[in-house]
Amino acid sequence: MLILFSLLVIGAAVLGMPRVKGRIGEGWVKFFLSKLDPERYFILHDILLPGQNGKTTQVDHIVVSPYGIFVIETKNYKGWIFGSEKSKKWTQQIYKNKQQFQNPIHQNYGHIEAIKNVLGEQVKLPYISIIAFNSKADLKKINISSPDIYVTYDTRIKKTIESYGDKRNVIPYAKAVHDRLKSSAIAGKEAVKSHVTQIKTDQKQVKRKVHNNVCPKCDGRLLERRGKHGHFKGCSNYPKCRYTA
Repeated sequence: MLILFSLLVIGAAVLGMPRVKGRIGEGWVKFFLSKLDPERYFILHDILLPGQNGKTTQVDHIVVSPYGIFVIETKNYKGWIFGSEKSKKWTQQIYKNKQQFQNPIHQNYGHIEAIKNVLGEQVKLPYISIIAFNSKADLKKINISSPDIYVTYDTRIKKTIESYGDKRNVIPYAKAVHDRLKSSAIAGKEAVKSHVTQIKTDQKQVKRKVHNNVCPKCDGRLLERRGKHGHFKGCSNYPKCRYTA
């Protein structure tokens, strides 16, 4: 009994790890995407692409179709979720506890830019950004104005993609785009380790700049300001740069 209890405790701890929870969320999205027609939708999962300045970008899921390129970011959160398209941070609330996380729309925008960098301007398919939350999340108040951005549940992701039914290109063209992305992917454990190291380094650089009152976005000076939610640091180049900390 003691061994069984210990295994249950260890299993619960492992399942609670952010990386493991993220993999579980990606697994569910992968399952729902597998229901799409394979003759029209060409799917890539967990793909590492070259970005700008020698960096890399990891994309959870890409669906290439004759109707557009769907770029999917999965979020395995629970509780109430609040956010808007242009806000820097979103809020997760569980009872009275609130915590903020990076705007996933901004995060996915970086993924789309990396894909565009690989494919070039000759690919004329539209890009559709989808943020997929699991069923444990309750999307309370999400403000989106752009027509090609969706924040939804993983159970509705297939329906969201299939709602784009206006055929704009021949199917072989979509397959060629899929194949090009696949051939451009960076594979291997060393590449993944390098990507993780890059993320940690970038985070440290941002913290260091903010600590020294330097804007990590444009290198302007960060100034102490006061808003309706209290004190914060804002870039001196506002409104050209809207970075806050």
